[in-house]
Amino acid sequence: MRTKTTLLSAVAMAAGLVSSVAQSNVYSVNIVGYVNATIPANQFALLANPLSAPTNDVVNLGASLPNKSSIQIWNGTGFTVAGKASGVWDNNFLIPPGTGFFVKTPSTAGTITNTFVGNVIVGPGQTNTVALPGGVFSLLGSPIPFAGDLNSSGPNTLNLGNSLPNKSSVQTWNGTGFVVAGKASGVWDNNLTIGVAQGFFVKPASSTNWSQVLQ
Repeated sequence: MRTKTTLLSAVAMAAGLVSSVAQSNVYSVNIVGYVNATIPANQFALLANPLSAPTNDVVNLGASLPNKSSIQIWNGTGFTVAGKASGVWDNNFLIPPGTGFFVKTPSTAGTITNTFVGNVIVGPGQTNTVALPGGVFSLLGSPIPFAGDLNSSGPNTLNLGNSLPNKSSVQTWNGTGFVVAGKASGVWDNNLTIGVAQGFFVKPASSTNWSQVLQ
């Protein structure tokens, strides 16, 4: 995903965020902005909500998706599904920031750009922490619009790989199947790169906390 950052004011508080989201298709004013995510036609895409909207649910986040689209979130043992027909979603569940979800649009729609609009959930100098249960799969995305690989660490980074204990796994979606990385002896066997608004599965070997710092 290509990103771009646009500043409308030279506020010092914005400097950390600008560097952290200087990818493509990310436009930000201080800690408010929008993220564009591409959804290919008639193919599952694995996205994640990177911003906090006024209402973080299917109806709001999927408002621009065409009829015959579907959204699926992971409930711990399987998927909870919503479908759109005649402009109405048949299920309206929450998709908070940092939640991953599958989305599929009909082939007739062509490639679609879905736009997330909202606030970054923390301000400069703050930390966001996600409790990850051990031994089970969670479908996530970065709750702060950061991108990076599993080895990235420190402020303004994904900071995921170091948080996970040995024997943990991370899985990303390539459009047709999963790409898997496992951790052993402190080393990842596949240094996966995760983009802004990209969803992924994570299975920690034991319960842990995933913390990210915005500077």
